[in-house]
Amino acid sequence: MPAVAAEATIPPSSRSTERACPRCRKPQSAFPGLVVNGNELPCCPDHSLPFVDLRDGSDPLLGTTIAGRFTILGRLGRGSMGAVYRARQQAVGRDVALKLVRQDRAHDPETKGRFEREARAISALVSPHTVTAFDFGEAEDGSWFLAMEMLEGETVGDRLRRVGRLDWFDALRFTRDALESLAEAHAKGIIHRDLKPDNLFLSRVLSSSGGGAQEACKVLDFGIAKWSRDEDASKIDQLETQAGTVFGTPRYMSPEQAQGSPLDARSDLYSLGVLLYQMLSGRAPFVDDDAVVVMARHIKDPPPRFETMSPEVKVPESIEALLWRVLAKSPAERPSTAEQMIAELDAAEISVRALESGPRLTLSSREKTIFRRYYWGWFVAAALAFLSLGLLVVFGPHKAGPVPERADRMTGAELQSHALQEPERASSVSLNTAENSALEAAPEPPPSASSLPTAKKVSHPHNSAKPPLKKKGNERYGRFE
Repeated sequence: MPAVAAEATIPPSSRSTERACPRCRKPQSAFPGLVVNGNELPCCPDHSLPFVDLRDGSDPLLGTTIAGRFTILGRLGRGSMGAVYRARQQAVGRDVALKLVRQDRAHDPETKGRFEREARAISALVSPHTVTAFDFGEAEDGSWFLAMEMLEGETVGDRLRRVGRLDWFDALRFTRDALESLAEAHAKGIIHRDLKPDNLFLSRVLSSSGGGAQEACKVLDFGIAKWSRDEDASKIDQLETQAGTVFGTPRYMSPEQAQGSPLDARSDLYSLGVLLYQMLSGRAPFVDDDAVVVMARHIKDPPPRFETMSPEVKVPESIEALLWRVLAKSPAERPSTAEQMIAELDAAEISVRALESGPRLTLSSREKTIFRRYYWGWFVAAALAFLSLGLLVVFGPHKAGPVPERADRMTGAELQSHALQEPERASSVSLNTAENSALEAAPEPPPSASSLPTAKKVSHPHNSAKPPLKKKGNERYGRFE
């Protein structure tokens, strides 16, 4: 049966959601008695080919096996250099993202160098916020492949195109995740140089506490990463300068990157600051159509303030102040490392949440860790101070009053009278010498029966002012461009 006729027999909903045989186009559901053993892929009984995702048409690689171990099940995206596929690694029974360089580009030195650079970079990084590489090599036809972890979710670029802009809380969380990846990369001498919305992936991962799926931001595409500790790094920089080539995406370039100047970790921090700006406001600071104009504005112009660009955007003051520092034209005015920027983000977030009310004051486990890190010492110091004050009050050097005789036989009124007379002893120290002399010289009035329980009205600060206070109880995987 011709392929076109066979495809026409498959309902559109099935073509978009169900895998089918790449040759006869019959869906897997057409074989209800199909038996699959263990990690084996379900295959078409008529052609012995695995069922694949045909949403992207009739790619000739669908259903084929690369390097004897990766069976291609569907295409995730493509570009000028090649494509990214979903593939099954049969030996371990897991799906991977397989990045393949087109065969006609596989022998191009520049393409091969970029591919090797990416494979080498992500293979050296183990952060949970960096996409993981499993395998790298040359296929039977001479093309290059890179097998990476299969991610489920969407890029920050996809999210922004869908919702416009993000809440400040989510924007800071994703930025912090990316900084965790960059901290490890920078420590190993790797500068990403191409941070942009489509190179940050929001991956859905299962919570270890059983609370359902959560999002984690992962950094993708180290294809133009710079190894600052390479022996040939100076030669590479010299070639790039001589060729007049500036690597990166103009909207997210640091000023020094746009000028072709030497780069360090602070260049990536600027690019991530541009991303944070876009997540908060819904657009990058400079969006001119001409790439050269955009680069020139990164070099000379300050980014527009939120109130002038998008009056409806409300960014907390502490977060905005940090953002302007990250977007400083001079690298010396920015945070010096990813770790420092993480600390400043955490401090800004805590200060904002302390001023907010409502559900946002419920701290997550990460925020509790941050709170303990910064404020536990203050809490201990305050507790010790209160304890010392309490001990001073209880055991301090004050003069105790005389113990009344036959206390066991005193009436309630007598006990109350005795208790009321005790503060007078302590308060008498505030009288001056003349008052003391007058009190001593005055004759003592004879006692009367009616006045014994309340012989004197005691003048005490608690009685003259107010009653004493009561005590209270305690495109995924990077794009080919």
